[in-house]
Amino acid sequence: MSKTYQIHVNTSLTTSNTVYKYDNNPFNCSILLGQSHRRIRSVALKSAEIPIGYINIREPYNVFTYIKNDVTSSLKVTPGSFTSASLVTALSSAAALAIGAGTTFTISAGTNKITYSSGTPITILSSPFSLASMLGFTDQQTGTSILATNSYNINFDNYICIYIENLRTSSLEPNVPITFKIPITVGMGNIQMYSEGTQWRQKIDISDPNFRLDRLNIKVLDRFGKLLDNNGLDWSFTLEIESDT
Repeated sequence: MSKTYQIHVNTSLTTSNTVYKYDNNPFNCSILLGQSHRRIRSVALKSAEIPIGYINIREPYNVFTYIKNDVTSSLKVTPGSFTSASLVTALSSAAALAIGAGTTFTISAGTNKITYSSGTPITILSSPFSLASMLGFTDQQTGTSILATNSYNINFDNYICIYIENLRTSSLEPNVPITFKIPITVGMGNIQMYSEGTQWRQKIDISDPNFRLDRLNIKVLDRFGKLLDNNGLDWSFTLEIESDT
């Protein structure tokens, strides 16, 4: 015979559980549960309420690397929440200083592709997690007028990963640890809601009969496995535990 229990966590409260935030980041915390749970069969995510406070252009995605006159250099955009228009403006300002006056990045109408234009030729170095990649450029594109191979994708956070270290991952993918996955359908300043009843069930089965749960070590990661900083905004979620009586 088994019973189910629910754990309600709000990172701004310590009434039932004690919350420790690392670097004041609610997306990187340890939660000491008010009650220890034993003989657990499964843990499921029932709901989550997540204010979106993280920015889209952040480290390490804010660096544009290129080769000019056989010297490798980088443009670095100050992290922030950017639209495509504000990003190419910031990048053009940085490029005019570093590469040469009149250097610009512009968005090609109708294609959502970005063009580099300058009197100075460069070779673009594009790799995963780089700003060049987010802007659609591929590695080793060269010239004074370079049209990105692909459309830009600066709002790339189409989901985030809740990783609870002392449960385990639910994914077979080795690069990004995921316990639960939350689709992101709202922009910065809004609240992303997840509900098992309207989306899909996410459950971790526990096979160790001696497993004990008295804390949750949580990191919220982006789709590439990088820790997110929610700029101090707290969030909440509910887990359902099934255990033997």
